[in-house]
Amino acid sequence: MAKRYSTSTVRSDGGIVPWLAAEGPLAYSPENPPESNYFFQYSWLMPSVYRDKRHYYFGKPSSLSRGDFGWGIEPFVDFWSKARAGAVAPIYVVMGGKCDGGFAAPIACYRYQTGWDNRDMYLLIQHGSYLDFDVAEQPLIKDGLLMLFRGVGRKQKFCWRTLEDLSPNQDRILQRYFDAHERAFSDAEVSFQVAHALVCRCETGFLQCELCWTDVAREVGLDREQGPLARLLKSVPRQSFTLVQRMAEGKFGPNYVRCTTPINNVRITSFFAGECEVTVIDPRKVEIRTQRLGKSTYACERRSGGSLT
Repeated sequence: MAKRYSTSTVRSDGGIVPWLAAEGPLAYSPENPPESNYFFQYSWLMPSVYRDKRHYYFGKPSSLSRGDFGWGIEPFVDFWSKARAGAVAPIYVVMGGKCDGGFAAPIACYRYQTGWDNRDMYLLIQHGSYLDFDVAEQPLIKDGLLMLFRGVGRKQKFCWRTLEDLSPNQDRILQRYFDAHERAFSDAEVSFQVAHALVCRCETGFLQCELCWTDVAREVGLDREQGPLARLLKSVPRQSFTLVQRMAEGKFGPNYVRCTTPINNVRITSFFAGECEVTVIDPRKVEIRTQRLGKSTYACERRSGGSLT
């Protein structure tokens, strides 16, 4: 099936929007929601992503017409219903693009109430991917920061490169890495595939992502770069964090570490599996906040990029 609408996310001024497109019918947002649920059915909007012709509302197997939501899309249906009623509040709506020697990811964050008990929730939106979680899970969002949790089983040490004091050649490699992210975020269909191509599990068996991070890296020449820094940067998009502490401790723990990063330094991934995961864009903007948290006995170490030679 041919793609019916443009999924380019780049505006005329070069900024990258967090929606499915910068212009046209897919440029809808919570402030300007679509009148029809048609525009939530991804197998029509991004047909190359799916293996069959079933309905995939919000990217998951489902059917709104029969009320068969399934696969946990109820929060997204509820959110857009409230958006049409003007009952959602924007917290951050950030355009993406190159800036200050790095790259900022496009992302939007909204607050709304849901459920019989009117729970306060945040919803992150990024090129058709969503993450929803209780407001209490992320108390620093008002400051523009996300708390990231990494569960590490029973390991006792966590190392994270700070990438300080890079040589001119290392900085060139870093900029090429940001070029790859810019390319990946420039089209929603490409972005969606890059985000979920590496999430190989039963929850994503219906995807047939033809593009992944490796393909985008090859397009900009990052795959040809050699050395420790290049290997490190190529691995960063494969390192996931969760936004929910109990997930890090209960499923991937018991040891875990807490970090923070700007809200526009993450890519949403794995929202199909309900693990509320993201990957980071710029590893320099990850700040280790807690070496010992709750039951965790996880020691942390920050290493300078100067040894990446």
